[in-house]
Amino acid sequence: MTEPEVDYAMLLSEVSEDELVASLCEDRFYFFFLEFWETIEAVELVPNWHIEYLCDQLQQVYEAWAAKRAQPDVLINVPPGTSKSTTVTQLFPAWLWLKHAGIRILSSSHTAPLATSHAVKSRLCLKSPKFQRLFPGRLDFQDDQDGKTDYRNTALGQRFSTSTGTGGAMGNHADFILIDDPLNPQGGASENGRRAAEDHLKTLATRKTDKARSVTVLVMQRIHELDPAGLWLASGRRLRHICLPGELTKDAQTGELGKQVRPAELVARYTDGLLDTSRLGREVLEGLKTTLGSYGYAGQVQQLPSPDEGGILKKTWFRTISVEAFQALAGPRGAVWLFDADTAYTADQKNDPSALVASCYLGQTLYVRYAGEMWLELPDLKKRLPELLAAHSYSRQSKLYVEPKASGKSVVQELRAISQLNVVEAPSPTGSKLERVHGVSPFIEAGRVVLLDGAWNEAFVTQCAGFPTAAHDDMLDCLCQAIARYNLKPRRRSALSEVIT
Repeated sequence: MTEPEVDYAMLLSEVSEDELVASLCEDRFYFFFLEFWETIEAVELVPNWHIEYLCDQLQQVYEAWAAKRAQPDVLINVPPGTSKSTTVTQLFPAWLWLKHAGIRILSSSHTAPLATSHAVKSRLCLKSPKFQRLFPGRLDFQDDQDGKTDYRNTALGQRFSTSTGTGGAMGNHADFILIDDPLNPQGGASENGRRAAEDHLKTLATRKTDKARSVTVLVMQRIHELDPAGLWLASGRRLRHICLPGELTKDAQTGELGKQVRPAELVARYTDGLLDTSRLGREVLEGLKTTLGSYGYAGQVQQLPSPDEGGILKKTWFRTISVEAFQALAGPRGAVWLFDADTAYTADQKNDPSALVASCYLGQTLYVRYAGEMWLELPDLKKRLPELLAAHSYSRQSKLYVEPKASGKSVVQELRAISQLNVVEAPSPTGSKLERVHGVSPFIEAGRVVLLDGAWNEAFVTQCAGFPTAAHDDMLDCLCQAIARYNLKPRRRSALSEVIT
């Protein structure tokens, strides 16, 4: 028996335009975004593929929640001016209530006024004449719970807003936690600011209604290696990670195009290497490079904590030489290696590590044969240092220079007591770290720091080039200490010819 033919034209004729639009908006968040943009934004919308992609990803997150499936949290790294807030923290919450009015939403930003503004725009959308016309009677607000930062509907759905540095989230639980820029660019340079953002996210993580089903969406630009996004990525936790830099560039070391794009297949969606040719065209990007500076552009536009090629110190300034070539330069008498240590007490990898650099001077060039860092308690550190020195050609003429901070003084005293190492308390550093790095940058730029080829090279160069937004700078501290010591007195020019790879 054949099924009767359906007259779609007649069906469509019986459906009003508003009913059709309402159905499309309810079925797909991206259509809702396109239709309701005008309820909260006065400027004309210029759609781009990344907006559709983000909307579809967020819809998948909702659908997993609705199906009661466990799912990972979401990390979104996109440049400013790409409608990230409009998408994630303004229109997405409104669509969530359209789909399920009982959803509880907790939203946050780095300042209270910004968090309030996002919440108000969501409410503006839901109360707009357009929403009321397309979805009559679908959503009513509670008269006595209709504030700017905390409002509820009659289906017991709630939208509560908070901000970094406040404890206002306590006592509230949510099905969706939306965090939009928990750290501003200025706060990213401050350890206190980063700690405040980290603590805030830890508090919000305890506010999930269902630990497996509830979802946190963190959307932000990269500011520092230890910003909230960096901590999430370093934790090894399972994430839905979307990273969209403003333009595709080649990795300084591997030459890979668009290495930071996530998922990687989205590289193919870029046009002429640009994420959004309308919002972030070449001319706009060039202006941002000037306005934001190299670090600001790397973090906010390219989603890199520091410029890929390096900031104050460039990766290309560090040359390498093979061990065999160095041995030929040093001659039969070899080299006397000196060691610089920046010591710490703790084995906790959330804190700064101890670091060690082995170097020697030939002519006017500083050669580095090893640089590494370790997280060890003081007793283990005292055992490990002599082993490392022995492994890297410590001799009777060698010296171990230890930075004289609190743990450094203890290390000097105890190593002198328990070993025959020539341990020296290094001169106290002068000026800030930033001043010291600027002070050694001409020396390094001139190619006077050469690394013996080794597995440690990449981590060392990455840390140096990432300063001051790298997670740690202890190996760089040791390098600065070595250069400062070697530059205390003038040296004779070397007749050695250097063959550098």
